[in-house]
Amino acid sequence: MNYFIPILVLGITATVAYFWGRRKNRWMSGFIAQETEEVLTPEDTHYVNIGGTIGYHFTYRLGPPFTEAKGTFTLLPRQSILYLPFSLLLGHRDRYFLTLFTDRPLLGEGHLVHEPYYRKLLRTIPNRAALTEEHITCGGKPYVLLYDRKKAADRLKELASRLPDVEGLHHFCVYADNRNFYLFMEPARGRIQRLLSALLPHLSSFFA
Repeated sequence: MNYFIPILVLGITATVAYFWGRRKNRWMSGFIAQETEEVLTPEDTHYVNIGGTIGYHFTYRLGPPFTEAKGTFTLLPRQSILYLPFSLLLGHRDRYFLTLFTDRPLLGEGHLVHEPYYRKLLRTIPNRAALTEEHITCGGKPYVLLYDRKKAADRLKELASRLPDVEGLHHFCVYADNRNFYLFMEPARGRIQRLLSALLPHLSSFFA
């Protein structure tokens, strides 16, 4: 049996997929960084690459009322035709994490968790047992609301009612102990800018 042609086709396909995947991930890295910077307007930025086109860690120095932003975005291995299908089967997606730090005291601890991701994200909420749970709708989608104080719950409900588009938002929270806000979402072109632009003006309502 002649294996030359199948091997040649596989090699060409893998090569084309490699260059297409690298180009797509570089394009995504570019708009993710651009949209984040446009909204947060950092005074200084620092990026650290993760494994070529897989993603970046980033740190921004911000002006008041925030002090710093730290984040990470990781992308699917689109450059690997062999690994990408397994990654998708395992439920992996493009991911974007952002933490905003402030030196101002905050009202309490509260979380908005997209209901389909609730069980997956439970282990990332160490104080879960001490929090009250409610189920609400945010942007027409079901979310779990967790909170330790009523004031924090009221602010989160108000925020949820004002968000016009929550597509891709899996977890938003406010941590009084660490004085920070945390965001986990699935990035897409224009989505980061829309969501951050909607969130940012309302974060001051969580200041104590």
